[in-house]
Amino acid sequence: MISHKIILLASLFLCALVAGCDEEAKTTKWYRDNPNELKTVYDECQRSGDISENCKNASEAQSQLKKLSAPTPDLNNLEE
Repeated sequence: MISHKIILLASLFLCALVAGCDEEAKTTKWYRDNPNELKTVYDECQRSGDISENCKNASEAQSQLKKLSAPTPDLNNLEE
């Protein structure tokens, strides 16, 4: 009888421990270097409104990539 209680308590403890674990946050650079994963995480974060470290880094990487791909204005053809 006591061993069943110990097993139950140990199982509950392990479940609580696993549920409390967050996945390791990826860096902004990692997301820039992995655009497929960036798209997946960024879209999910936008949909859910999550503000985790991964979401912040994915959002920053998305912003940086957008700036890099923005067209450069042609300053030689400015109208007066």
